[in-house]
Amino acid sequence: MRRFIKIEQITPVILIILLGLGLGDTAYAQPNLTHVDNVNAAGNATLYWDVFTPVATEEFIHNEIKVFDIPGTLLSPSPHLVAPNLDTGVLPTGWVMPSFLYNANAYAHCFTAVQVTSVDGGATNDNSPASPFLCSIHVDASVGAGADEVDLVWNSPHVISGEGAGGPFYLERLNEFTAVWDTIAIVPDSPLGGSFIDNPGPCVSINIYRVRQTASNGTDIHVSNATDLVVGEVNPDLPVTTHIDVDPATGLAEVHFDYPVSGETLGYIIYKCSGAGSSEVLQINDPNVSSAIIPTSLASSEPESYRVAVFECINNDGSPNPNAAGECSTSIFTVVSQIPCTNRAQLSWNAPLGIEGGVDFYLAQASLYDPVSGAYGVWTTLDTLASGYGTYLHQGANVASMYKYRIVAESTTGKIARSSEVELEFSYPDAPESPRLKRASVLSNGAIEILVETDPTATEISIYQLERWVDVDSVWIPILEPLPSSLGFPLTFVDPDVETDVRSYIYRCSVYNECQVAVTTSNLGKSILLQGWRSSDEDAFENSLIWSEYKEFPDGTLSYEIMRAPSRLSAAVPLTSHGPNVYHTEDFIGDLTQMPGDFCYTVVALENNTTGGLNGSSSNQVCLTEEPLLWIPTAFTPNNDDINDWFPWAPGESTLGFVSDGVSSGEATYKLVILSRWGDVIFTSQSPDECWDGTSNNELVPDGVYTVVARVLDGSGKWHVISQSVHVLRP
Repeated sequence: MRRFIKIEQITPVILIILLGLGLGDTAYAQPNLTHVDNVNAAGNATLYWDVFTPVATEEFIHNEIKVFDIPGTLLSPSPHLVAPNLDTGVLPTGWVMPSFLYNANAYAHCFTAVQVTSVDGGATNDNSPASPFLCSIHVDASVGAGADEVDLVWNSPHVISGEGAGGPFYLERLNEFTAVWDTIAIVPDSPLGGSFIDNPGPCVSINIYRVRQTASNGTDIHVSNATDLVVGEVNPDLPVTTHIDVDPATGLAEVHFDYPVSGETLGYIIYKCSGAGSSEVLQINDPNVSSAIIPTSLASSEPESYRVAVFECINNDGSPNPNAAGECSTSIFTVVSQIPCTNRAQLSWNAPLGIEGGVDFYLAQASLYDPVSGAYGVWTTLDTLASGYGTYLHQGANVASMYKYRIVAESTTGKIARSSEVELEFSYPDAPESPRLKRASVLSNGAIEILVETDPTATEISIYQLERWVDVDSVWIPILEPLPSSLGFPLTFVDPDVETDVRSYIYRCSVYNECQVAVTTSNLGKSILLQGWRSSDEDAFENSLIWSEYKEFPDGTLSYEIMRAPSRLSAAVPLTSHGPNVYHTEDFIGDLTQMPGDFCYTVVALENNTTGGLNGSSSNQVCLTEEPLLWIPTAFTPNNDDINDWFPWAPGESTLGFVSDGVSSGEATYKLVILSRWGDVIFTSQSPDECWDGTSNNELVPDGVYTVVARVLDGSGKWHVISQSVHVLRP
């Protein structure tokens, strides 16, 4: 039974209590009680106070708390001691009133506290004056005298002290649908507490109330107990949401429910369930319907849950007053995706929670799109699955076709719940146009460069793999790392693992889609092998060249251009041009004896394409080195008759040919030494223009036979040495 008295009855009791609390003590500080809250269903309440602040050397020992009811009856035979935490030493700032001794849901409890401290390290204790009284707020609800009225009355936290908290009382009622406390009245502060008459309406309702008030410090909040009062009688029957079907025409959720309609049934309210509670989405004013499509449904893009409440009463403002809602039931949402590069589709779906009787089995269904009629065909059941399934693999679909999928659940009681429908267009990577292998050309370092043009219209990335033909095994083998390309991005491969002076090589480029399937291949590219040799006739001064046919330019071969360089370190220049069916030529070099004699040749095949720019493939380089030309006479007559007076020729009349231009070290490329019959050096020269006049140390040498040693460097860097005799004669 609730205990409640009028405030004017308290004053004599207050005086008696205050006289018995030891106000004459000499402690330095007293506890400051701030507020009471957390009155729970078990009847606990929590009393709070400010943290202890010492004066001088004062040390906190404990608080002694006494509990009274509002008439002033002491409820605690002994004070409750609240000391610091033994483990952490943290000072207390609150105390939970034990529900086995007190029940804050039954009536208000008032508290006063004495703070026990010490200024001598605990040798003696000092008690503070008792704190002012602070009470829990207790609110009481009862049926009012008027129709549909509820009488509410509550006390002030300062009912004993007579002080005012300074803030108004907020009377709140719990919204049973949103679970939110709604403020229904704001009552001015008064030491006497407050009262209010609520009229929740003519409908059956469960009304739960509480009171809140800001504490004297302006920060903390007093919270009362929660009291409830049932007004009218509630129909215990709840609507059963049997299942949620997704309407195939609109994609909206259709909520099916069951309820025993009576003469008092006025209609239904459908709520959408969520983690935060339920929100109203549809009001139905026809009591005889058993399903409804939700206009705001998102069942085509996510699973949804709904519940239904019945209303049998209209509030004063004309709004329906529903009874409690039934349990939530969930729609089926299906997702599907193609397993890449296959004709298989993976379906998955959520279970229809709350379907009446539970799922008995699922039907996985598909419909194939007909591009001729522009419509989907009939639904075909792909498989029947037990209730525990949530995935299904559709195999054998028509690639490049469009399907629509759904799941149909049937419950053990025969309820049918169709899922959302989802479309899937099977796709397979497009194959680009065949690449064009523009050239396979030998580079100066002996590697082969392969240039590939790709499809400029291809928007999907494909992988291009270069392959080389192996004659021994008659197979194509992949070489080098494959390269990606799209939108016509050209590709360049360089094959270093080749012997271009020995043989030619055949290449092609195969294209793979993202499924790693070969979809097309380029034309061939066969490099040019050039071979050459000097004429066996030393007096012919002719170099012969033959080359293999280049295969295969996309637009055919226009010509073969012969390029020649006078030495290995010189740039090549065009020599001759030949038609596409000519594979040999000769080069006469007899009029080029002044050159080093190391002639290097390459052949360049040009593509027969005058609009796409110049494109060609170069062969390997072949260098043919001529023997140096050095004619040395066997005799000469140094007698100043201007006939045969110099050896081996007169100054400025050298017969040397095909001799190197020089070496980087600066060493002479020509050297002549004349030796006496005893091996003494009697003449040396490092220039063809420095010739021997038959003297030694400015004196004529005797007639006779002398040894000649000549050394010359050819164009390839090879030294040639000639040793012979020369006869000096003076007629």
